[in-house]
Amino acid sequence: MNRIQHEWQSREAVLGYFGKRESSARQAYREFVATESFQGRQPELTGGGLIRSTGGWSEVKSLRKRSEKQFSDERILGSGEFVKDILKEAEESVKERLPAVSLECEAQERLQRLCEEKGVLEKAMYAGSRTRECSAIRKQLSKEFVEELGLSYAGAARILGISASGVNQILMRGKK
Repeated sequence: MNRIQHEWQSREAVLGYFGKRESSARQAYREFVATESFQGRQPELTGGGLIRSTGGWSEVKSLRKRSEKQFSDERILGSGEFVKDILKEAEESVKERLPAVSLECEAQERLQRLCEEKGVLEKAMYAGSRTRECSAIRKQLSKEFVEELGLSYAGAARILGISASGVNQILMRGKK
């Protein structure tokens, strides 16, 4: 509400949805946020772009079981091809603001390299295998993905074939 300004943020456009005069629009916006925040998690709004685009977690898991990879960016809702097209068309300044894509590519490459080194199929990782080898890879990469690459727990979890809670548990065990 005007405390921090970002060139990409269109404050006037958003407030325009809530009223013509700034003071009343700000008040209506505050009321909207307060009302909506009490609704809690809404399944139709949960998950990144890939989850919502494919129709939910069951579809994403089905893709993983079939070893089908889908390019995604959790901030963009649409198919893998759509996400690629959007990012390709984006101006360089916009690409700088969406660094998660290159970080996720780096994370995927690290996973592929480590799986090759350890003789583990990537498909086993995506399928949630609990073998000692897969667990060791997840342990090593969870720390790298979150602490070095700066991925969110959810972002790391998607690549490693586990839940965000699983990534959190791995990192908490590592700190003890």
